[in-house]
Amino acid sequence: MWQSVIWIWLSGLLFGIIHSFTASQMMKQWAYAKGLQEPYYRLIYSIFSLFTTGLWIGFVHHLADMPLYHMQGIWYGLLVAIQMLGVAIALAAFIPIDGAVFLGLKKAKGNTDPFIVRGVYQYVRHPMYSGAMLILLANPSQSVNGLNLALVASVYFVVGARFEERRMLAEHVDYAGYQKRVPAFIPKLRR
Repeated sequence: MWQSVIWIWLSGLLFGIIHSFTASQMMKQWAYAKGLQEPYYRLIYSIFSLFTTGLWIGFVHHLADMPLYHMQGIWYGLLVAIQMLGVAIALAAFIPIDGAVFLGLKKAKGNTDPFIVRGVYQYVRHPMYSGAMLILLANPSQSVNGLNLALVASVYFVVGARFEERRMLAEHVDYAGYQKRVPAFIPKLRR
């Protein structure tokens, strides 16, 4: 069983390195120098990300696993409600976004990543990650591999958000103020 856990964390590290490298400015500049232009880089990156995510999840699915827990009664309902909140947050993150730009089907204005402060982005800077973490971590029926996959993904979201924010700070002068006002993953509770 420990072998599976080690493989999940090692493959997660490899996935994170590949995913972050292909999203880096250095990789984009290399692709642009080879003649690939926006929005095609983002489209290829989106397809590549989906493919590598599927490979990683498929790899983890084939590792030896064992059940960890299965909640019942009120705990089951509470965890499903938390997961539904995660789905709502993740979906709300897409409302103010131009989906065609996000997927790489059209060019972003100014050739920079869009800086959005509307909707759910007024409360958290990374609502897609927040929603995904709630969905993964609040699973009411969890196996050893499932929990470790959720933990690896959550660590990746936190680290990946830092890389994303460096890029946003370089591209948008107003991002530093936004970063100070709005929490990264958990909204502030206001009176």
